[in-house]
Amino acid sequence: MKIRDIMTTKVISAKPDETIKEVILRLRTNKISGLPVVNSSNKLIGVFSESDVMMALPDILNDADAIPLIDIKELTDNSVRMVMSEPRFTISPDSDVKEAARIMLEKYVHRLPVIENEELIGLVSLGDVLKALSR
Repeated sequence: MKIRDIMTTKVISAKPDETIKEVILRLRTNKISGLPVVNSSNKLIGVFSESDVMMALPDILNDADAIPLIDIKELTDNSVRMVMSEPRFTISPDSDVKEAARIMLEKYVHRLPVIENEELIGLVSLGDVLKALSR
């Protein structure tokens, strides 16, 4: 089975200049934990996830006494560009589903942007892969 058979083609994405607040609300509304960040040409330039936001926060548990109060508004008014990750792993629509499973297992990622001719055409999640492999 190929990635194009299981991928989501109506990809929920973000633009790099959107605020973190706007994108977090989009994650919550759509009940997802991350999404691709694309430019005006729909070229993948980053990935934004809940983990990226957590990494942007100070280490509250270990440095509680030394950290001043966090201004959440200040953090969330920043652009997504400030905290997004580089798109390290992508996959082709013609790749086998087992290849996606291998990448996800080895690299500990939950989603893979599907790229064709340098353009984002879909997204495949860990759930998509598990469903396909269980058939």
